[in-house]
Amino acid sequence: MEEIMGNPPSAIVRWGIAVFGSILLLVIAASWFIRYPYIVYGNTIITTENPPVPLVARVSGRIEMLTAQEGGEVSRGDVLAVMESSANYSSVMMLTTQMDAFKIPSPDSFYWSDTTGLPPEQPGLGELQEYYSRFRKSWSDYYNHVTIDQYGKKAAALVEEIEGIRRYRSRLFSTERLYEERLRLEQSRYLRDSLLFSSGVYSREQFEISGQNRLKAAIELEQVRLDIATREIDISVRRKELQDIIATGEEERMTYQSSLEAAYLDLSARIDWWCRNYLLTSPIDGRVTMADIWGENQSVSEGEIVMTVIPEGEQKLVARVTVPAMGAGKVNRGQRVNIRLAGYPYLEYGMIQGVVSGRSLTATADGYTAWVELPDSLVTFYGKQLDFTQNMPGTAEIITEDMRLLERVIYPFRYLAEKNRRVLAR
Repeated sequence: MEEIMGNPPSAIVRWGIAVFGSILLLVIAASWFIRYPYIVYGNTIITTENPPVPLVARVSGRIEMLTAQEGGEVSRGDVLAVMESSANYSSVMMLTTQMDAFKIPSPDSFYWSDTTGLPPEQPGLGELQEYYSRFRKSWSDYYNHVTIDQYGKKAAALVEEIEGIRRYRSRLFSTERLYEERLRLEQSRYLRDSLLFSSGVYSREQFEISGQNRLKAAIELEQVRLDIATREIDISVRRKELQDIIATGEEERMTYQSSLEAAYLDLSARIDWWCRNYLLTSPIDGRVTMADIWGENQSVSEGEIVMTVIPEGEQKLVARVTVPAMGAGKVNRGQRVNIRLAGYPYLEYGMIQGVVSGRSLTATADGYTAWVELPDSLVTFYGKQLDFTQNMPGTAEIITEDMRLLERVIYPFRYLAEKNRRVLAR
């Protein structure tokens, strides 16, 4: 027996090796031809192309006024609910209307109900009252500056005074011409009298009287010219005063206007802040569906969804799949997707089929986002039509490229060989 076991027949060995080698070759050949896809799993939500918009409470408190009803139609910009605050809703809306009509810088471009030129008193503004009072004071300062127009009146008086000096200067020019003519005549008389004095016709006394008259005429002419020069200086001084008054008035007007604009912007920003925090406004046209809200005076917490606005009309259905980072690089446009909805057991209803239409370029904490088109809408591959509700949850199977079984076996060994080669190369 030991001889038989220690020396097996060579034929059996050859046949065993041949059979084992054949089986191994068959396995390798089969692993080359056998392919199956790599599947990436992810959570999905089916919604419309224009998804519903949740309205979230920005502050904690009671619902003071509820204007929306379950299933009611709303338009973009409609106020659906008002949160409790120290400001009265109607007062804020009236103030918003007035502020929308307000224009800077024209003081008469806005109609106030108060005949004093001030914006009307607005009771019930709560936390907006401080900003409105500041705006009202700035408006009062600006309005008084423009309507009283102190610097404008001073400028008008100076202009009138300059015109009076110019008229007086014009008369001095006429007087100057008369004195020039008189001096010319006195000069001629003096020359004539000097000849008569030389010939002995006039006495020295008569000749000196003629010289005195000529000198007097010259002095009077110079006096007129000096008066003209004085009036020129007066005009220059008044012009300088006029420029200073205009510049000062404009500077003060700009100061009041800047203060008014700053108060206006502060008040407008505060009104926007109040509307964002205390008003729930519909951002789209659609229908309202309530969350856990059923009436006024109900308390809600900050961050709580109060209601949701669902877009109107026929909407294209899409699926939004959250793809984990592991394997996300294999997800590409055009790949098939099978979707199992949580509300419809897939063994009974089947799965919905779709096609990847795109993938986000950046990842979030949950992974990447892939968008899936649904060519057959909510018809499963069993031929069953599923009812649509917004944000239907489910699980998606993204079928990526097919890989040979042999490649899946070789890849780990290739990785280890490459890793060892790089370690040895160091």
